[in-house]
Order: sequence, then C-alpha cells, then structure tokens
Amino acid sequence: MKKGIPYFLMILAALVLLVQNHQDVSVGDMIFSSLGLDPWIGSSAPGSTRYHLPVIAGLALLVAGIFGTVRLYRAKYPRILSWILLACIGIIYAFPLVTRLIGSL
Repeated sequence: MKKGIPYFLMILAALVLLVQNHQDVSVGDMIFSSLGLDPWIGSSAPGSTRYHLPVIAGLALLVAGIFGTVRLYRAKYPRILSWILLACIGIIYAFPLVTRLIGSL
C-alpha cells in the first residue's frame, strides 16, 4: 500500500463526518444515529456543557490527515497544504448543493 493513502482516507472520513446535507443535517449525525449512538454527550441539564462527537472525531481526523499528508508530500509538492485546504472548503460548501440536486431528481 502506498504511504499517503491512509492520510487521504482520514481526510475523506473527516469530511464525511463534518458535511451537512441541504436540510442542515450533519452526515455524522446520521451515521451515529444509524449505529444507535447519540451524537451528543454530556448532561442535558440547563447550563451544562454538551459535546458533539461527530465534530470532535471529524476535526481530529482532519487535522491528523492534513498533517500527515503535508509532512509526506511537501518536499515533492510545496503547495500541498493550500490545495488540501481549498479542496476541503470546496467540498464542505458544495455538498449541500449536490444533495439538493440529487434530492430533486
């Protein structure tokens, strides 16, 4: 297996957990709910702190994947970080539009 594939898969998994569809529902929430897990942890009492597990896992995977990819490929592709960040932003903004188009078919 090539060295960079796990890092790209981490970035892809992070984006799957972080994107929202056209109804503003997180794909990570749908995945956690389909597995029977509550995406929020913590007390539901007023004033208490709750944590959103898909976002925590997604951000951790995204940071680790970007860090590993940049570390591995920066010597060969000096602008790899900017391209990865632009691609991630583009996917996050384009995903709701694509789901709206697919849903209207």
